[in-house]
Amino acid sequence: MSKMTIEFSEVMNWDLVEQWADSIPVYPENDPNNPEWKATPTFLLDLSGEGYGLVHVKDESVNPTGVAKDRPAWECASIYRDMAKSLWLRKSSIDGKISRIPVPKFSLITAGNEGRAISHIFKKYDLPPINLIIDINEPEETVNALEKLYANIVKTDLSQKELNQKDILEMTNNLGGLNLNKALHIRAQEIFYDWLVHEAFNQKPDEIYVPYGSGRLMENFLTWQEKNIRKYISDKKADPRLNLPLEHLLQISILGAEPERIDSQADKLPAYFKPFILFDDQDVSSLINLKFTGENTGVSKVKESYIIEAFKIFQKHRITAEPSAATGLALYMQRYDQSKINPKNKILIINTGKGI
Repeated sequence: MSKMTIEFSEVMNWDLVEQWADSIPVYPENDPNNPEWKATPTFLLDLSGEGYGLVHVKDESVNPTGVAKDRPAWECASIYRDMAKSLWLRKSSIDGKISRIPVPKFSLITAGNEGRAISHIFKKYDLPPINLIIDINEPEETVNALEKLYANIVKTDLSQKELNQKDILEMTNNLGGLNLNKALHIRAQEIFYDWLVHEAFNQKPDEIYVPYGSGRLMENFLTWQEKNIRKYISDKKADPRLNLPLEHLLQISILGAEPERIDSQADKLPAYFKPFILFDDQDVSSLINLKFTGENTGVSKVKESYIIEAFKIFQKHRITAEPSAATGLALYMQRYDQSKINPKNKILIINTGKGI
């Protein structure tokens, strides 16, 4: 069952090359004085009344479509810009052959927010519509919202089969295209949330709590934690975006929060299959053993009652979020009740915002 209705050129031409090369901005990769991404706010949240002390919240709900997924969406758009610029540099050698080059198109399994964010920015820059695979069991309002996007939609029962890369491309009629769930050459574990990671590290927390769905957000934190530690050691300085002593960076624990129930209200996070997770438990254990991350780093299951309570707390304090975005807070609360929180530690909760 599908809605594949938005047409786009199948092959490149010089008008497309010029448009993409000129209209999509270029920013320095890591210049804090000319940031690629406007930093989102961090604020103190007093949960003493609820019995959970003080935490800090980094609020991604102020992004263009209201979610952290706007960050990787921008990175996907910039891929078209860079392709166009590379074609322009080769213009003299491929001038008569440009129409033989296919327009690259992306396919993606999504629960809503990432697909919406990519659709938004692809439409803004007149890029090919994203091909989205969604679960046929998604709530009707989610399906209706997705079908209104600048996107081609394919619906299937994701509980019945673990889709591999070929399956995803075949289902979206995109065999020559790119599967965003798996395209490692895009460096998703490194560039999708690199500015967010450095913004968070610069808050000097002891523990950072993040929702864990696709795994990309946590993978970015772990990638840059290790990368910056090694740069400190080899180059005597880290990424210029980082403003944090090495000894503090070494001790930060990154805690991923995953719903215990597949039918959780945090519906953007659970999945029957997660074949495209890049960092598994062994990778995380290795980082802990090598002392590249804090001792509490890891992914934990969160009870549904904590997710519901955490979401209500966000609502009470007028923080724009959805249940999925509140799972980091939910894990903190669960650990607090288990007496696993050091009251002297600075806690940073990532609110990933509210989308579809």
